[in-house]
Amino acid sequence: METFSGSIRPDVIGELTGEAAAALARLREQRWRLDRLRREVEAAGRRLAGQQVGPGWRSAAQRAYEERLADLVRGLQGAWRALDDALYAVDVAIDCVKAAR
Repeated sequence: METFSGSIRPDVIGELTGEAAAALARLREQRWRLDRLRREVEAAGRRLAGQQVGPGWRSAAQRAYEERLADLVRGLQGAWRALDDALYAVDVAIDCVKAAR
């Protein structure tokens, strides 16, 4: 498991006891994993969006490929937005745990 010692946020786990400390640790792990996945989804979307098709593409198969590529990019953009929302929700939950101490 990754450690969060490089974070700019103060480490309050030492100030928390029992259930709150465990909840905060789980939330931080979840946030780390969500952020990592969001970055991977963003990179994949950028790679796909960068695959330009030329104006010479005229066959039905080529047009279908281009349409499917655009569908994939839109799907990845939607996934990125959902992951961004999930990260915000985890940040709010972390703040709630910290405030409850």
